[in-house]
Amino acid sequence: MRRADAHLHLFADGYPGRYGRSPAGGDELAVYQGIRREHGIERALVVGYEGEPRFAGNNDHLARLAAAHDWIAPVAYVPPGGPAGAGGTGTWLSAGFVGVAAYLPDETAAEAFAAWTTHEAPALNDAGAVVSLNATPAATTRLGPALAALDGCTVLFSHLGLPGEHAEVPTRETAEAVLAPLTRIARLPHVGVKLSGLYAVSHPAHAFPHRAARPFVELLLDRFGPRRLYWGSDFSPSLDHVSFAQAADPTGLDGLSAGDRDAVLGGNLLRALDRHAAATGRRPAASPPEPGRIPSPS
Repeated sequence: MRRADAHLHLFADGYPGRYGRSPAGGDELAVYQGIRREHGIERALVVGYEGEPRFAGNNDHLARLAAAHDWIAPVAYVPPGGPAGAGGTGTWLSAGFVGVAAYLPDETAAEAFAAWTTHEAPALNDAGAVVSLNATPAATTRLGPALAALDGCTVLFSHLGLPGEHAEVPTRETAEAVLAPLTRIARLPHVGVKLSGLYAVSHPAHAFPHRAARPFVELLLDRFGPRRLYWGSDFSPSLDHVSFAQAADPTGLDGLSAGDRDAVLGGNLLRALDRHAAATGRRPAASPPEPGRIPSPS
């Protein structure tokens, strides 16, 4: 089985977990390197985040890491309306990123992102870019036409499409109602969903194996199919709630064939990254970029 992680974070000073320090317990890169060896993870989509002042500079950090480690495939954080006063998508791609990441909590943010991606769609499509979205169901209602235009990209909704926390195991009808905005765009073949952040769906009474997340996973399997679902660990934030071994064992996959399970756990992401490499002719960077090469997202 070829493993690939579709969602993790690496911060220069560590992710500030519930106790004010990284739940990884030390140098996050070194910790994840050990995890990669233990779990046989070939590639990792490392998601940039600069949505709070304390995370400023994460794009620069990821560009330097990607230049030194060819297993890192970073997506650059962009504000919903795109980076102000900076170059277009080509700036990010020339710095070693495989695409972009956006965080869309509401309809306003989604509309701003849709406007920006409409302008940037030609460059994103030409690069076979990966577009990672943390988008709530409310935000997703505003994204359909813009995502349809990104038909040369791989668009990935993180964390099951953010269905929220559920104190009880939801019914199939509840799962369908919650994720209706996302399942309506399952008709777009280049859109997929990450099986990540399952701990955030389950109330503490439903700890691992996250029974409250299972109806959502089953719904997504039904609507998107196993070839458009992507496992992600959500390292290191997930370690505040589960072990990495638990994060690496998402619920709801037990009925899949070996081939489909392998696709979810890595094959799908590896194919997406291969498409990007074929579109750009890119090889791993030989040296880190100069300081300040990545534009500020603000």
